[in-house]
Amino acid sequence: FGLKFIDNIQNDCTKYNLIVDALFGFSFKPPVRETFQPIMNYLYKTNIPIASIDIPSGWNVNDGPLEEHFQPELLISLTAPKLCSKFFKGKHHYLGGRFIPHSLREKYQLNLPQYPKHDGLLNCNNGL
Repeated sequence: FGLKFIDNIQNDCTKYNLIVDALFGFSFKPPVRETFQPIMNYLYKTNIPIASIDIPSGWNVNDGPLEEHFQPELLISLTAPKLCSKFFKGKHHYLGGRFIPHSLREKYQLNLPQYPKHDGLLNCNNGL
């Protein structure tokens, strides 16, 4: 796919046209550790569009963005939208993954949307 990874956020990132944010997962608990702060500082100030996977890094899974945060242009929620997704103001929100077997859906009474045909992504821009 021609993806290039950088080892240091201080490198010239202006030549890239998209940042994929997959730094933290849904188990993130504030505050951001010092090791990750330079990356987060860059995300706070960049004009490059950000695509966040599952939850924007630095957001609380239930309560959403902290005081200092970034707003991605694209959010791909995995399995089910998390509560924090109600604070998402970007352009595109998708639900990705048909990971939950029917038996678990019933056991935990999950009300997940139906995917069209064999699609692995569901457009959430107009709600579910």
